[in-house]
Amino acid sequence: LVSMSPAVKPGHHETSLEEARQHARVDEEGHVYSLSSDGGEEKYVGQYPGATEDEALQYFTRKFDDLYNRVLLLKARAAAGADSAKSLRESSATLRTELDEGVWAGDISGLAAVLDETDSQITQQAEQEKQASEEAVAEHLAVRERIVAEAEQIADADASTQHWKNAQARMNELFAAWKAEQKKPPRLSKSQEDPYWKRFRAARTTFDKNRRAFFSQRDRDHAEVKKVKEELIARAEELQNSTEYGPTTKAYHRLMDEWKAAGRGARKTDDAQWARFRAAQDVFFAARDAANAEIDAEYAENLKVKEQILEELEKLMPFESPEQVRDQYHVLLGRWDEAGKVPRGDIRRMEVAIKRIQDAFREAEDRHWQRTDPETEARANSMLTQLDETIAELQ
Repeated sequence: LVSMSPAVKPGHHETSLEEARQHARVDEEGHVYSLSSDGGEEKYVGQYPGATEDEALQYFTRKFDDLYNRVLLLKARAAAGADSAKSLRESSATLRTELDEGVWAGDISGLAAVLDETDSQITQQAEQEKQASEEAVAEHLAVRERIVAEAEQIADADASTQHWKNAQARMNELFAAWKAEQKKPPRLSKSQEDPYWKRFRAARTTFDKNRRAFFSQRDRDHAEVKKVKEELIARAEELQNSTEYGPTTKAYHRLMDEWKAAGRGARKTDDAQWARFRAAQDVFFAARDAANAEIDAEYAENLKVKEQILEELEKLMPFESPEQVRDQYHVLLGRWDEAGKVPRGDIRRMEVAIKRIQDAFREAEDRHWQRTDPETEARANSMLTQLDETIAELQ
């Protein structure tokens, strides 16, 4: 904001301890209060605990002296004509706002007077400037702003979604555009161009920092993913020759879930690791499928027997008189159990079929029992007897 031109030789201000005590005081806890020159209300400046009174005063007067010296620098720039009146006015307004809105430990009225004097010098310089170059300068500044704004937008983009190759190419294009603008007349003053250049430089620095951080973090993430997947591959290879097909199949499913949860690593490395992991699985599942195929072939004959039994059971349905087919039904169920296991793909179908028949027979027996239950018949006969007696009495 107040960069120094080579032609500017600003003065220097440093508040002594004696002056500091005239404008501020420090309590026992290190709280610093600004004293009003007209005896008005004190203003709280801040706290510097664990320090002496002089150290606390010096700490806060250094902040004031920094502002004071920036004002002196601005005054020197205005006196030397090193910058345009517009730039000087902006600097002055910023410094005055900072002075008015802040709470300081120092000669505030003296600094305000220096600012007033500086504003007077800026006004005199403004009257001397030529109006002809204002539009050209404004256009140059607008171009700078567009370059800087786009650079800042690229720098502030979300690193996780940034297309780094394209972004880097665009940053290089913006830098080339900046250098091209510097060669076009009229040349901007240092104070005019410096704020934009500092922002542009900061944006490029931020972009480079974020890019390095992104790829550094990605490399660390990839290394961690690689480590995790190497462990998963080792576990997969340990299981590939297992003949305990049920538990091992579940173990491979858990390994696959862990593999997916580990995320993606570097493409080339990840593809190579996946090939090794998949190869271990293929060895196991090929052996399991071969074993299952052999078992299924063995159970195929059992399936034929059970299908024949199902046909015989279905001929007994709908079990209208379950007591007549009960013995035959239980014989067929015994044959069903003796037939043994069926191929894996037919287990569910056969279970559903036999359950349907068993449920139907059970319901038929329940209905038959309800009809033939001696207690039920006794209750019915008792009710009929009571009705006959009631009718006789009525007659």
